[in-house]
Amino acid sequence: MMQQHGAQRTDVARLEDYIRAVQLRKWLVLAATLAGLILGYLYATSRDSNYTATASVLVRASPVGARVQGQYELANLEREREVLQGNRVAEAAALTLGNGRTAQDLQRNLSVDFRPESDVLLVRYTSEDAEEAAQVANAFAAEYAALREGEAAGFFSSLLGSTNDDVTSTRAALQAAYAEKEALEVERSVVDDAGGDVSSIDAAIAVANSNASSMSRQMQDAEEELNDLQKQNDARFPAAELLKGALTPGSPNGFGAGLLTLAGLLLGALLGVVGAFLLQRLDTTARDDEDVALALGSAVLGSVPTLGVGVRGGTGGLVMLSSGGSARFHAAREAFRRLRSSVQFLNTSSGVSSILVTSSTPGEGKSLTSANLSVALAQNGSRVVLVNADMRRPTLEKMFGMEANRPGLADYLNFTADINVERTPNIENLWFIRAGTQPTNPGELLNSDRFEQLMKELDREGVDFVVVDTPPVLSTADAVSAARFVDGVLVVVDTERTDTSDLLRVRADLQRSGSTILGSVMNRQKFKRRGFFKRRDHYSY
Repeated sequence: MMQQHGAQRTDVARLEDYIRAVQLRKWLVLAATLAGLILGYLYATSRDSNYTATASVLVRASPVGARVQGQYELANLEREREVLQGNRVAEAAALTLGNGRTAQDLQRNLSVDFRPESDVLLVRYTSEDAEEAAQVANAFAAEYAALREGEAAGFFSSLLGSTNDDVTSTRAALQAAYAEKEALEVERSVVDDAGGDVSSIDAAIAVANSNASSMSRQMQDAEEELNDLQKQNDARFPAAELLKGALTPGSPNGFGAGLLTLAGLLLGALLGVVGAFLLQRLDTTARDDEDVALALGSAVLGSVPTLGVGVRGGTGGLVMLSSGGSARFHAAREAFRRLRSSVQFLNTSSGVSSILVTSSTPGEGKSLTSANLSVALAQNGSRVVLVNADMRRPTLEKMFGMEANRPGLADYLNFTADINVERTPNIENLWFIRAGTQPTNPGELLNSDRFEQLMKELDREGVDFVVVDTPPVLSTADAVSAARFVDGVLVVVDTERTDTSDLLRVRADLQRSGSTILGSVMNRQKFKRRGFFKRRDHYSY
C-alpha cells in the first residue's frame, strides 16, 4: 500500500480496506482465529473450577435485648452478619458437617451479604466441590437460624418462668392473708360470746380484708401477664429461619467452558483482522493498480496472473505459444493479448514502435513479459524484433530454446561481429537479437552511439515493433542508458515483492534520463477463480 505522493489521498480506513486486508492475509486471520479457539479451550478446561452456593436466611425482630418488656427489637443486619460469620456459628457448623474441617477453615471461604431495605442475609460459600459448597452454606444458615431462635426461645422461657414464680408467690401470700382473716374472725366470735371488747379485733379484720383484696388484685395481674406472655410465645414467628436452601451449583464460577472457548475464537479472529489490517497499512508492496499508477505517473496497461513455479522460466514461460491448459494459462494468454492491444493503441495514437521492458529489481518477470508481448504482437501480424539487451543475465535464449553464448548484441556493440537478426524457431513475424558474449561494460555499450544507431536502423527496416529486454533499473545503469534510444519504457511490477518506494526511484531515474514511461504491467496478480456454475472470463482458442 502506497502513502500519499503528489496527490490528495484519503488515509481514513474504510470497510473495503479491512475486507481487502483480510483477503490478502486470510491465512493470518485463520491462524489467529484457530490459535484463539485453542487457547480459549485450553484455558476453559485447565483453570481451577470453584463453585459458589448461596443460602438465604430471613431475620425477624426479636425480644432479645428489647429495652421495654413486650417490645421486639428490629434486626440490625450489619450486626447479624458478624454473628453469622462468628466463631459460635462456625464451630456449630463444623460440628454438624463432621468432615474434619475446622471452624477457621470454613470461615475462609464464607461470605455474608444482605439486600438493602430487606431482612434477608445471603450466605455464600465457595469450594472446589459443588456439593460441599451447598452443604456448608446450608449448615451455616441453619446453625445461625437455630442460634437466633434459641436465644429468642430462651428469653421467653426465662420470662415465663419468672412470671410464673411471681404468680406462685402471690398465690401463697393471698392464701396466708385469707387464713389470717379467718383466724381473726374465729377469735372475734369467741370474744364476742364472752361479752368482751371486739373493737380491736374488728380493726385487725379490716386490715386483713384489705391485704387479701390487694393480694387478690396482684394475683389477677400476675396471671394475666403470664397468660399474655404465653400467648405471645405461642403466636410469635421464629426469630430467624432458612428462607431458601443452597442448591448444588451446576456450573463453576465465571464464564462457562463453551463461552470461554467462543470468546477465545472471537478474540483470535479480531486480533487476526487487526493484525492483517496493520500489516496491510504498513506494507508498501505495490499490489494495487492505483498505487502503481501513482508511483510511476502512468497507467497500468496489463495484469498477468501468477503462474506456477515450473513455468516462470525456460520454454514453459512462453504461454502465448501454449494451447489448452488450466484456467490460469487461459487468463495469462488473455492478459498478454490485452497488453498487446494497449501497445498497438500507443503505436496508433503516439507512434510508439520501440519499447524497452524493465523492472525495478531482478526476478519480477520482465523477460517473461518481453517474450510473451513480442509473441503476441507477432501472432497479430506485426513484424517484431526482440532485442536481448540483458547482457549480464540473459534468459530469453533459454525461453526460445536457442543456444546461449553465441555472438550477438554485445559483440556488435564491441565491434567484434556484425549484428545478427535471426528468426525465432516456429514463430512467424518475430526476429531475435541475442545478448551475445558477456561483456565487462554492458552499461557503457548500451549508452553508446552504436546502440542508438542500431535502434534507428531497425526502425528503418520496416519493423513494426522493437522490444528491448534490459536489466532492472535499480540493479544497474543499463536500462537507464538504453531507455534514451527508445520511444518509451514499460515497467514490470511484481505484486508480491515490488515496493512502491522502488517504483518512485525507477520513475526518478528514468525521468532524469529523459525517458518516457508508457505504463506498467502487474505481474503475478492473484488469480481469482469463478464459481462452479459461472462462466469463465475468457474463450479458449
